[in-house]
Amino acid sequence: MNQGRPGIERFVYYRVHESDAAAALQAFQQAIPAGSVRLMRRLDAGAGALQTWMEIHAADTGAQTEPALAAALGPFIQGPRHLEQFVPV
Repeated sequence: MNQGRPGIERFVYYRVHESDAAAALQAFQQAIPAGSVRLMRRLDAGAGALQTWMEIHAADTGAQTEPALAAALGPFIQGPRHLEQFVPV
């Protein structure tokens, strides 16, 4: 993965236990400046114990914000963090 390439947007998805969601959200909000990363939750999360969350990192800040959030959210994530990177066409 080329972390220095301009225009790269990072999309990171992972699962958080429903009982940890409030604490994980607080950790997310404390780890980075407000508005620098979008956080979304899968719509069809249903009543299951795990929620799927996705971070959307902007091209100009993703190389810094992604590792910071990986560290902050590590205790709350169930399974791996999946990082995918996209560049403009």
